[in-house]
Amino acid sequence: MPYPRLTREAFRNWEPLPFHTSTYFSASLQREQPFGYLTPRSWDGTRTSETPRYPLLVLLHGLNSNFREWYEKTRIGTYLNAYQMVVVFAEGGNGWYTNGVDNTEKYEDDLIHDLLPHIQKTLPVLPAGKAWGIGGLSMGGYGAVKNALKHPHLFSIAVSHAGSLEKPMLPEPHPVFGDPEKDIALRRQENPYYLIEQALCGYPTHRPQLLLDCGLSDPFLEVNRRFQNHLNFLGYAHEYHEANGHHTWPYWDRALRRVLPTVAERIGAELREL
Repeated sequence: MPYPRLTREAFRNWEPLPFHTSTYFSASLQREQPFGYLTPRSWDGTRTSETPRYPLLVLLHGLNSNFREWYEKTRIGTYLNAYQMVVVFAEGGNGWYTNGVDNTEKYEDDLIHDLLPHIQKTLPVLPAGKAWGIGGLSMGGYGAVKNALKHPHLFSIAVSHAGSLEKPMLPEPHPVFGDPEKDIALRRQENPYYLIEQALCGYPTHRPQLLLDCGLSDPFLEVNRRFQNHLNFLGYAHEYHEANGHHTWPYWDRALRRVLPTVAERIGAELREL
């Protein structure tokens, strides 16, 4: 049976999980980077060979935001009472989770080669692959889809809430994606449309599941509909959902609550007895 949906009544009396913060040295960015995380209440903070390991969900923030806002502006700390999983909140600046055109702000390398190995060494997470997922909103929705498609050995599912999925395709200069003509090679390899086509050339087991949604009053609604049409045209299995809402935290909170059971089931996060 599918995992049950979270209802308002179910979590009315739940206390939020405590929000933890830490730092790591990012060789890709040449500086200390902060991040946040949530762990099951059963974890006592020590990590030994006997410590239970849990599935991992990485959440990416949007433009002009930071790693704290997922916890501060949604009820994810409350929702996570239902599942035995670790959630990590990455700090992505305004770098689009991408190695930028000038090669100075390597936010994809920071995420993939610095943050995630640090998490594997310090938090009680299962090995990468089936038990890992990634999600995000707006810029982070783009980052989640793009990085899952580029690194399918790490993530089995990617979630995009109102993702800004068209950014590498826009015919205008961009501080991360560069010039639309001079930097066309970079833009192609960072383009979710192109990456979907490449994924379909590989084994089906190397294709992360995609969950996409967008609010009906969101300025990125047509962007997400076009991407969903592209997925349908190519036959890439995915789920797409629209609901009332704007490009705001109230919508993203509802979208997160709706999709969490699917993500938890996909990565194998056990349901807790509450």
